[in-house]
Order: sequence, then C-alpha cells, then structure tokens
Amino acid sequence: MINCQSCELKTVEIIESCDNENYPYRVCIECHQRLIDRALRPLEYFNLSVKHGKTYLLHDDFYDENGKACQPDSEVIDETSHNFPNFDSIKNNLEELIDYSIVIWWVTTPLIQEFQKFNKSQILSSFQSRMIENRFLDGRIYELTAKILGHFAADWIRSEWKIRDNNKLLDYSECLANCLPVDEGFYYYTEELERIDSPSLLSENLTGLIHFKSKLSLDWIENNIKRVINISNSWGYLAVASGFDWDRAKKWINSGRPLSLISLDTLVNCSVTNETQNSTLWLKENPQRLLNPDTIDNMNFVLLNYLSKDNVARVRNNINYITQNWDKILKTK
Repeated sequence: MINCQSCELKTVEIIESCDNENYPYRVCIECHQRLIDRALRPLEYFNLSVKHGKTYLLHDDFYDENGKACQPDSEVIDETSHNFPNFDSIKNNLEELIDYSIVIWWVTTPLIQEFQKFNKSQILSSFQSRMIENRFLDGRIYELTAKILGHFAADWIRSEWKIRDNNKLLDYSECLANCLPVDEGFYYYTEELERIDSPSLLSENLTGLIHFKSKLSLDWIENNIKRVINISNSWGYLAVASGFDWDRAKKWINSGRPLSLISLDTLVNCSVTNETQNSTLWLKENPQRLLNPDTIDNMNFVLLNYLSKDNVARVRNNINYITQNWDKILKTK
C-alpha cells in the first residue's frame, strides 16, 4: 500500500498526470478533488510541493508562501489543523530542512546557515536522490547546491551539465558559477549562449552570467552585443554585476551605440540600493557601485559630450539622472 502524497494518511486511489506525465500526482480521492479545485490545506500543499515542485496546480498564483489557498474553487476544509511546517520545528532534521527549502519561495541566508551543521556528503546524497525521483525539482536543487555545497559538488554538477536541458539554461548558471572554477563554468555557460539564435532568448539567458561576478562578462558583452538590435535592460544588469569601472564606462560611451546605451544603463544601475523600486531582486540584495571613478567634473564632461551627439529621450533621461545622482552611483552616502 502506498500512501497519498498529499495527506499522507489514506492510500493512493488516483494517479493524476496533468502537470507531469513522468511524475504524476498519486493521491486519494478527497485530496485529488482538493488539488483540482486548488483548495489544498497548507500541509497538503507542502507535502505535494516537496515532491513535485512548483507545478501549475501548485503555482504561487493559487497559494501564498504559507500554502494558503488564494483562489479555491471549493471551500478549504479544516485548514487550521493542517498547518504549514514551522521552520524552528524542522531545522534540526536534514531531510525536513531540505523539504522546507524546496517548498519556500525564497532561499534566504539564515536558511543556508542552518545547513552548515550537516554533513555535506549527506546533503549531496539527498539532492541526488530527489533528482533521480523527479527531475522537475532541478531548478531549486541546483540553487541549493550552489549556495550550500559550492566546489564540494563540482563532479556532480559536471555530470548534470552533460545531461542538461538547454531549455532551462538559467537553472544551471548559479551552480556553474559557484561549484566550478570560474573559467570552466563561464566557458560552459557562454558556449551554450553562443548557440542561441533568438535575440530575445539570448537577452533572457545572458542574465545567468550575473552569478559569475566576473569581468569576463564585460568582455563577453563587447564580443556579443551586435547579435541583438534592441538593447534590453538585461545587458546593463549583467554589466553592473561584473566589476564595472569608469574606464570601461568611458570606453563604451565613446564607442557609441550599442555599447554606449549599455554603459548608461549600467551607470544608472550603480545607483540601486536595497530600497530602490523597479529593479532586479539580485541587484537590490547586492547593490553595486561604479569602480575606479574619475572626478565628477571629468565624468560629466564625457557624458555631456556624448549627449550632444545622441540627444534622444533614453540617452537624455539617463544622463540627467546620472549627473544628478553621483552620490548614489559612487555609494558615497
């Protein structure tokens, strides 16, 4: 007899493959109805998410971060007796801590610190076993591997890279950056970027290079920017995470479009703090500053000289903002 993956009390009566044919939900009749109705109780949502990850029926559009149903098609029954697990009650058990880490929305520093008291071999073994059972967990498992195990998991990440799903390239970026030597991981990732034909798909996936925090990315931008026509914000977010300094900024500005546009976007990004609205989560959590600046007068001269040659709204707005916010860009306050 196999217990229902949701309530873990009754036996399996229905195998539901609507979200994943390779790893279907195995539930009792009552839990199946609650699953379809998006009316799971918090603990049932947790139990299913541990095994299945963020599938359509378990999506965060339908449940909040504590597993409470947000858009149920039927009444959520007896919710309070099926509570979402409490972090303090599970943090001393490795498997329960991994369960919790798979389900929660954000992997935080305090959570990562709790893993330091456990054996890395045991952690890696558990990650590997869970991936064998359901590869749909790969995105979160790779993120945890990058943040917890680093170079200890290098051989496993190399083996995972050999069987990668190129449609999920971003999922591999952080573990390539954290688990392998920088040059090796950077080579693997950029080799795949070279194979992308779609400019929009390239702009989406290049953000994975942010995790490398390397000037190699600035050289890569110079060599690949002509592959796109429309310069999205992605390029400026990558540049600001890669050791951007004034020499590079000036070089790109003086070279003209398209690098000049990225340079201006990047200078604006240098002003981001953890209180800035409408920026990426990574940058808000890791505010950057312009490295090795010149005097403000000299930098303003370069910017205003460029503005006289390219006085369009995007350029004008960025330069006006930059010249008025050097204190934020240089992080002098």
